[in-house]
Amino acid sequence: MKYKNIIIASSGTGGHIYPGIALAKEFAKNGYNPIFFITNNEISIEILRNNGFKYILFNLSGMPRKISFSFWVFLSRLFLSFLKALKNIAILKPVFVIGTGGYISVPALVAAKILKNKTFIHEQNTIPGKANIVLNKIVDKTFISFEYSRKYFKNANIVFSGYPVREEILHASKTKALENLDIENDIFTILVFGGSLGAVKLNEVACKSLLDLSKSKQVQAIHITGYKSYSNILKLVELNKNYQVFKYMHNISDAYAVSDVAICRCGAGTVFEIKALNKPAVFVPYPYATDNHQYWNAKEVEEDNKFILIEEKDLTEKKLKETIEILLSNPKKSGDICFSKLPQTLIFKEIIQCIKS
Repeated sequence: MKYKNIIIASSGTGGHIYPGIALAKEFAKNGYNPIFFITNNEISIEILRNNGFKYILFNLSGMPRKISFSFWVFLSRLFLSFLKALKNIAILKPVFVIGTGGYISVPALVAAKILKNKTFIHEQNTIPGKANIVLNKIVDKTFISFEYSRKYFKNANIVFSGYPVREEILHASKTKALENLDIENDIFTILVFGGSLGAVKLNEVACKSLLDLSKSKQVQAIHITGYKSYSNILKLVELNKNYQVFKYMHNISDAYAVSDVAICRCGAGTVFEIKALNKPAVFVPYPYATDNHQYWNAKEVEEDNKFILIEEKDLTEKKLKETIEILLSNPKKSGDICFSKLPQTLIFKEIIQCIKS
């Protein structure tokens, strides 16, 4: 085959970008050349640069919920993005185009369909986004992370694949991670993070709940704050050597490898990473997520006794301290990795089969 380019349309936060990267690495191993279509935001660009993938930028942001001037600006940018996608797909001649989330998937996949390319989408969350519900009607296959999502799609072209977790997360060396992070091996370690944008209340409550424990060396903390909360949390922690604070961490595989438990949001990526690592976690859903999908992501795995769900409205220092004390007195150990087969391998085989048929 002359052209082996593939296009991955993905925008927004790491929750959409990282499954695209996991797929890109799988296809790159098999001789394909992944190129990302992304929106022009700092997080997406930084993640892709750090992973060494090519990308094309589009000037497109989220759709306003109300009819206003901003809504008409969004529509004009959506149309211009469609024209740009049409032009680039015609030039690149990709083997296929897959969308992993965000509004960039719409112009990219519609343009690809017009140009008669094979098209696919991957839905990460339990409750699909509106864009993917619409795109399901035109693409060749829709991959879903949760079986629960199937009922939202009208077409029968559904493949229950799971979420593509990056291999470096699954196979990180704890010994190397301890060296990289310069932390002790014999102290109970708690990882706190709220996603690439952070989570103000989660950050503050977790920090205040853990500070005394870390000062007395009962626990050590690795806290990834996101950009908004970094300076405030750093002030609270001061010079506490047992409490490490990071604005963002590209090598989160190290943090996972050394931690005994996580306190975190429950975007699909986080839920599947923690479930795959068989690691105990306290999930605090982002309360303003579309259709409250983070809550339902967590509910899908809540029956596993390794996971504790606390809604943000119920999150207090007292409640979190009580939860941490329970975990300290009866620690739940991480077990073997849960994936017998990586979802990205399954998706690769399904796409190749679809292309050849």
